[in-house]
Amino acid sequence: MAVSSTSSHCTAFSVQDLPAPPVGKRGWPWTVGTKLLPSRRSDGSLWPKLSIITPSYNQGRFLEATIRSVLLQGYPNLEYIIIDGGSSDESVEVIRKYEPFLTYWVSESDDGQTAAINKGLVRSTGEYLGWLNSDDLYTKGAFGKAIGAFLKHPESIVVHGNRILLDADDRVFGCSPVPAFNPPHTNYVVCSETAFWSRGGMDKCGLLNPEFRFAMDLDYFSRLFMQGEFVKLADYLGYFRCHPLSKTSTIWHVAEEESAKAWLRIFNDDWPGQGFELNRMDVLYEFLRHPFLIGIPYFQTRIMKKLRLEIKHS
Repeated sequence: MAVSSTSSHCTAFSVQDLPAPPVGKRGWPWTVGTKLLPSRRSDGSLWPKLSIITPSYNQGRFLEATIRSVLLQGYPNLEYIIIDGGSSDESVEVIRKYEPFLTYWVSESDDGQTAAINKGLVRSTGEYLGWLNSDDLYTKGAFGKAIGAFLKHPESIVVHGNRILLDADDRVFGCSPVPAFNPPHTNYVVCSETAFWSRGGMDKCGLLNPEFRFAMDLDYFSRLFMQGEFVKLADYLGYFRCHPLSKTSTIWHVAEEESAKAWLRIFNDDWPGQGFELNRMDVLYEFLRHPFLIGIPYFQTRIMKKLRLEIKHS
């Protein structure tokens, strides 16, 4: 078991504060960070503490980008906790590299992703919370937008947004401007890498259900939905990474089974499935609305893919 803990940080970090990125890595979250928020709000009060949990297991290839996307949010009252399940790859080495900037981390055998998240949530002390898987990222400025929404809507218990799709090589290949989670009218699940919730909401509905390996997010946000108000932002708050070893790719059948079970238990109805689809005009609108975040990176990915295919067959 490897374990370390440090004091809670109340200082926002810049690119210059963190270890140098690997050679060849540029842009967000490597050489570009978020503009630092002032240490206090305009009324002189402190920013509410935000706790972020990252469950980690053998995703060392992606973990450093995940960590930097949390630390470079420019948010002045951050508590960052990493719960590693005893990784045998380079994950622990990556975590140690950023140890001075973490509130707490541990690497030891556990019962999987849901158990790891719960372990972090139990240790957390923030007024607002979120979890970020070790192969996903937050977008630049996500924390400021989410906390700003909570402060504007103090009655809300969840704030969530849209996701950008990223491949294993950090290339943008799509986006998901999802509708507000409003079952049973809208059944598309809240994207966990874009979601934040209040401690008050968690106190009402408890921790994630360890019964679920995949649909713990659907189950959890559905239970939160029964307790209070959700705010859906039009902003893109997270990157969801698709790669061959992700759970989305390897155990999709488990997701379907667990989603049906959770939906029936909470809403007493059959799971309608992920019924949300985008048409081409919707996608084009998002590319035009966010040219530098989505549009240009997407077309660069398409052009490079076409060039690689032409070279392969030449």
